[in-house]
Amino acid sequence: MSKALQDLRLAVDIGNTNTVIGLFDGSEIRHRWRLATRKDTTVDELAISLHGLMRSDKERDGIRASAMASVVPALDDSWVRALEEVFGKAPQVLDFSNCLGLRLDYEIPRQIGADRLANVLGAHALGHRQGVVIDLGTATTYDVFTDDAYLGGIICPGIQSSLRSLAQSAAKLSEVELRWIDKAIGKTTDDALRIGMLQGTLGQVEYLLKAIFAEKDMRKPSVIATGGLAPLLGGRSKAIHAVEPDLTLIGINHLLDGKEKKRKKTK
Repeated sequence: MSKALQDLRLAVDIGNTNTVIGLFDGSEIRHRWRLATRKDTTVDELAISLHGLMRSDKERDGIRASAMASVVPALDDSWVRALEEVFGKAPQVLDFSNCLGLRLDYEIPRQIGADRLANVLGAHALGHRQGVVIDLGTATTYDVFTDDAYLGGIICPGIQSSLRSLAQSAAKLSEVELRWIDKAIGKTTDDALRIGMLQGTLGQVEYLLKAIFAEKDMRKPSVIATGGLAPLLGGRSKAIHAVEPDLTLIGINHLLDGKEKKRKKTK
């Protein structure tokens, strides 16, 4: 087997709307795939999908480890079984009990979404020691972290979820393609929605970050934006220092790095 295929891992982020799969060579992401999340998907269907994503048997056989983070409990067992069936080894499952010793300063740790823990591990993997991760996904979440702890956060309605809800509730409103409008006042209903969704969220981001840092004193905190809509907002505010769309996958992959280092230390 060539050296390029010796450190392949698969990271699976099972979300409410989409499941995102990343193929990593060490810490470098080589491929990513996005599948619609269906809660009734069977083990066989997942296994067929995984086989189909691999470009060759050699690539599939080169994957030596996998890890997953899920916010859809109904799919957890199916994904574990499918990954074990296809790659011959059970995946690491990221959750409140398996997050590289991250201290969870949270009243009920099991309530923390695995994706939120993955985002913090991803921030650590990229060298950020303290700050806030903003994930612009199905929900917009804010997760506050230090170099060794998850400190809690905030959950808000997501941009796309809010837009869909408005379109379903108001007869004269519809879902629009989101793009930045360099105005504060919309001259069409579509532009008014775009401004409300994007500029409104950016105002929320800046207000909540000020509130977070007023409550939690941090020295030179990092603010990292992730999620599908992060590129639309990331360059619009000085409050956001970095945009990393793959942060959740990076964090899931980092779980494997941590486990490997721990295993070597115990030998």
